[in-house]
Amino acid sequence: ALGAMAGLPFALFTFGLSIPVGAVLGGGTGLAVGATAGAATGAVGGGAAGYGVYAKKDDIKFAANSVLSKASDGVESVKARSVASVVYAKALASAAKARLIRAGTGGTVESMD
Repeated sequence: ALGAMAGLPFALFTFGLSIPVGAVLGGGTGLAVGATAGAATGAVGGGAAGYGVYAKKDDIKFAANSVLSKASDGVESVKARSVASVVYAKALASAAKARLIRAGTGGTVESMD
């Protein structure tokens, strides 16, 4: 937009061709300046983030190992509980089976006279 506006004063002398030429030149300049500023900002921000991570790498490693240890403890706890549940369920099933066998069918005994 600024490039097109810069071309307006010369429009009378160039039969209006200076407006699109100014727009193209202004757009190209804006693209180059914007890309350069964005790249510089990204490089500085990325460098700062990388340095921050590097400076705290020991703390990050300790925290990651702590989380891994807690997760491993949780897995072992879940395994132990599931084994205990299976043992309990088998015991209940075995007791129910024994009661059914002792109870019989509940029918009458026929005499063989």
